[in-house]
Amino acid sequence: VAVHPRFSYVLAKLEDKFVILAKDLIPSLEETLKVSLKVLKEFEGKELEYVKLEHPFLDRESLVVLGGFVSREEGSGCVHIAPGHGEEDFSLVETYNLRIIMPVNEKGIFTEEAEEFAGKNIEEASLEVIEKLREKKYLLLHHKIVHSYPHCWRCKNPIIFRATSQWFLKIDHSNLRQGVLKEIERVKWIPSSGLERMKAMVEIRPDWCLSRQRLWGVPIPAIKCQNCREVILDEKVIELTSQVFRDKGSDSWFTLEVENFLPPNFSCPKCKSKEFVKEEDILDVWFESGASFLAVLKTNPDLSFPADMYLEGSDQHRGWFQVSLIPSQAIVESAPFKSVLTHGFVVDGEGRKMSKSLGNVISPQEIINRYGAEILRLWVASSDYSEDVRISSKILNQLIDFYRKVRNTIRFLLGNLYDFYPSRDKLSLSQLEEVDRFMLSFTSSVFEEVLAYYESFAFYKVCQKVYNFCNISLSSFYLDILKDRLYTYSPNSRERKSAQSVLYYILRVLIKMIAPILSFTAEEAHQVFLNQENRQISIYLHNFNEDIFPHYRDKELEKKWTKILSLRDTVLKKIEKQRESQIIGSSLEAEVILSFPEKQYSFYKDLDNTLREVFIVSKVEIVKGEEKIEVRRAKGKKCLRCWNYREDVGIDDSYPDICGKCLNALKEERL
Repeated sequence: VAVHPRFSYVLAKLEDKFVILAKDLIPSLEETLKVSLKVLKEFEGKELEYVKLEHPFLDRESLVVLGGFVSREEGSGCVHIAPGHGEEDFSLVETYNLRIIMPVNEKGIFTEEAEEFAGKNIEEASLEVIEKLREKKYLLLHHKIVHSYPHCWRCKNPIIFRATSQWFLKIDHSNLRQGVLKEIERVKWIPSSGLERMKAMVEIRPDWCLSRQRLWGVPIPAIKCQNCREVILDEKVIELTSQVFRDKGSDSWFTLEVENFLPPNFSCPKCKSKEFVKEEDILDVWFESGASFLAVLKTNPDLSFPADMYLEGSDQHRGWFQVSLIPSQAIVESAPFKSVLTHGFVVDGEGRKMSKSLGNVISPQEIINRYGAEILRLWVASSDYSEDVRISSKILNQLIDFYRKVRNTIRFLLGNLYDFYPSRDKLSLSQLEEVDRFMLSFTSSVFEEVLAYYESFAFYKVCQKVYNFCNISLSSFYLDILKDRLYTYSPNSRERKSAQSVLYYILRVLIKMIAPILSFTAEEAHQVFLNQENRQISIYLHNFNEDIFPHYRDKELEKKWTKILSLRDTVLKKIEKQRESQIIGSSLEAEVILSFPEKQYSFYKDLDNTLREVFIVSKVEIVKGEEKIEVRRAKGKKCLRCWNYREDVGIDDSYPDICGKCLNALKEERL
């Protein structure tokens, strides 16, 4: 019987009996038993340690022991323990040198140890035990309670725990645990929280029970002496068994006679008998999984040890990752992997586990058939796998918008590079327009960030970066402001070639950035992007680092343009207000007057034409004065070719509706 060492217990009189119970449980017991208890003495639970008790109806003594698992939630505070039938109870065996009594066999039938109840199943005998206690006047109350109890996952019947002889791997043998902990420190864990989680598990894990009692599996090659019943696990028997398994498979243990696994003249080391039978225990399947590195990495000359990565669900810290570490450390004193990546589980859009009964299961094939494999891969890559991964039709539709944005961006880039050949048309860095040099630097920065995310397996950050690059940096800014130069300037003008030189670089790196995720789209784009330097027949024959050019980066220029883009946001809001007031229609109907104090004026004074392009207006005027932004209707007439409002429209009588800029472009085209 177990009591808690720090609880207060009492000796109390209950009618004509004396009882010992936890003090805090007196009120609930008085209410349950409908009696009044008279307390005679109070003491701590630890004072009851080693007190001997008489069994109610068997000729057996029981010991009072201390157990931290005893609670004051219900009952009496004195817990009956059965070391042969409970894990917590069994934990006290070594401390108190308790005899392991296990009167129930593997079929749930009481053995001879149960004396008069022998041969009866536990359900039948339970009722008889209750009657026996009532007959002996030891039963104060009998009633049923509803509580959580483990059941078999297959047949759903209640489980009986039994203490049985098993094979174990001793985790502290030859400093194995410490060796595993050191290897855990050397492994790269993704996410990094996996390191502490794995360490915490290994630090407190018990010895590993390697044996199972199943009808089929990889057998443990142990034999039992028929004379003295000694169970033997011998190195020579193991070696011979491995040879038989190699030739005839592990099922041979169950089909061949024991003599096939015994070395010549083998005898029992205890009694020297030569009569043996095979043991029937099989290995824990986790041991097979954990030792897979021996069968895969150590036998294949095309693979190396340790593996670059083990990848599985977050539940495998307790499973595959841990059971792989232990045998690998024991055998080769090294972890079988350099890195470990764990992910969450797929749930529906509301975070619920997928279940046929809930009708919320979405199969991969269903997604492929409806949306295509690209969307399935994009969903996987865009999900933060450090948590459970959600999927629903709404989420997939959002990803379709993502995909369309990327695909349309690539189409725009390809469409505007149809006449661009880098060997002939690409400008040097010094020849580029300033906004183009900024975008070249910014794109190079994005590319380096994306590669770093790939290296750290942060695929969802890759997706976020690519989407923001296409949607915000390109579609909402750079590609929008370039349309004037791309469509209205002379095809061979420096301004247009400057834009195309940067678009060429953007397209090259964008295809590379999406290639691991949107593989079909990347390859499709590569196949029509014919005018590339050093073009391979497939995007997957190119290297990522081909397009890393450190000299493209200009941090000072990026800093300058961060300020310009901030001004752009403010100006666009002013333009939108004028549009809402119907003073202007499109932004090209506007001209912007920027007034700045001396310091800011010096920064912006030479950027009027650049800002005109950046704001997509017809004119920008920069003046010195009090800081102010004014948006008004542009002067002049609308050029029918570029749609800018300019005062030089009609400067040539032959082209009365064309501005001077477009007139020059037309003349250049004719040359």
